[in-house]
Amino acid sequence: MSAFSGRDVAVEFAIGVETATVGALTFKNLGMMRTKSFKVSWETIDTTADDSPEFTKTSLVSFKSVEFSGDGVSYDDAVYNQSELEAHIHVPGSTTQNQPKIWLRLTFPDAVFVGPFIATEWSRDASYTDAGTWSMAASSNGAITRTAV
Repeated sequence: MSAFSGRDVAVEFAIGVETATVGALTFKNLGMMRTKSFKVSWETIDTTADDSPEFTKTSLVSFKSVEFSGDGVSYDDAVYNQSELEAHIHVPGSTTQNQPKIWLRLTFPDAVFVGPFIATEWSRDASYTDAGTWSMAASSNGAITRTAV
């Protein structure tokens, strides 16, 4: 596979609870993004004991968490769907049990990741000498699938 730029990565969202069926969701493009960050982490359990080999720590993993963060240039054009996502994160409705629940689909050139998330942050920055920007963060809220492209 060849190298790719961040512009080759698409981020889409759908507003829905974690029990939704992927095929029933309507994914919308989250447009005008600059940075897209995707991180998988495992929590570890220390299994070190007095008889551990050569006094070396040992571990097991317990739970995985997946985090997404991104930012972009603020646009009020409906085609970029920024206002819709921000409104849902700011005041989530009864459709998602008044929780900022979303599904994300991240399409990289080599893999597609899809799953339920809880949006944990949305912020805006407006410098008088630069374009207005926004940023967001979300944490997994269920199984995130990875499909090779």
